[in-house]
Amino acid sequence: MMTVTPAPRLREELELITGMDDLPLIYDPATGVYHRVSRSGQAILQKLDGQHTPEDLVELVRAKDPAQREAFRHQLDRFLEHLTSSGLIEGSELPKAGERQGRFRTSRLMPRVVVSRSLPKILEPVARLLRAAPIGLLGCLVALISVSGFLTGGWALFTQGGTWVTLELGPVFTATALQLLIILFHETAHALVAQILRVPVRGLGFAMLFWFMPVAYVDRTDAYRLRDRKPRVAIAMAGITSDGVFCGLVGLAAFYTSGFWQDTLLLLLTFQLIGLLINLNPLLPSDGYSALEAATGAVDFRGRSFAYLKSVFGKKPVPGHLERLTWQKRSAYILYAAVSTAYVVLIAALLTQGVNTAVQDIIARTS
Repeated sequence: MMTVTPAPRLREELELITGMDDLPLIYDPATGVYHRVSRSGQAILQKLDGQHTPEDLVELVRAKDPAQREAFRHQLDRFLEHLTSSGLIEGSELPKAGERQGRFRTSRLMPRVVVSRSLPKILEPVARLLRAAPIGLLGCLVALISVSGFLTGGWALFTQGGTWVTLELGPVFTATALQLLIILFHETAHALVAQILRVPVRGLGFAMLFWFMPVAYVDRTDAYRLRDRKPRVAIAMAGITSDGVFCGLVGLAAFYTSGFWQDTLLLLLTFQLIGLLINLNPLLPSDGYSALEAATGAVDFRGRSFAYLKSVFGKKPVPGHLERLTWQKRSAYILYAAVSTAYVVLIAALLTQGVNTAVQDIIARTS
């Protein structure tokens, strides 16, 4: 068992804030990590000043029932052990101190490398101008343009290209280079919205999702400071919105070009629409999934949903944290699982149809 200081005291440099959904958070500047705390835990934090022992804290509860006092002491011990293991108590060991400053970071599913930390400085002049604009109206207008852009791009791809997309090296290399540029704008859009909301991103980099799928990302961890859900949804959806604008521009250009450039643009549209499907994937840590969590205020929505369904359809005991669900949350978990299943079926059908069509076209062109 972790040893707890007799009269525990929080480290002086820690910041206690009220963040997302008005939840209390502890921010550790040494590691750059936010620690979520319950509201009952928040009251205890105020007493962790090096003057109160755990016994003193139990006395403050003033519970007359010995069983209640014992239950509170057990919860208190677990809470203090968690704070100590997280390096938040004076004298405890910091977990990987200074990790925030390193360029290379690894996690169980996604190793990352930070390429640049200069985006906030670069974007601040633009963000300053946009803060003076009617940002809500501007956001709705850009979202409408983005949706129209995806529709335009899809229409151009299926009317100008049909089922065939060129695999010639020239268009492939050009479309790939343009797609990488669009991905950069995608991540910059996340960073710009975060900058407007005064929660600048920590860095721009690349990661290997599941250790094999390369993805670009911006570290928008400080969005936890935003108490309202709408700004966090806006940050999560900014990249997809940027993609939609570019998809519309590329689609319009595809209508008025031919030959090499039309082949290139149609291939680029294919990349963009595949990117949209990936970014809306409800089973991966995608922008769409991040927006879902931000909009609902849920933590680990995916894990909770499938844990609940396993207990319902697998006739297993419901986990403790899911025992007292409202009917709205139960319905949301079931709906999420249904949408996830439909998504998997849709992707499988599209892949099957695409491979089949490509094989038939290749056979027809070579015969």
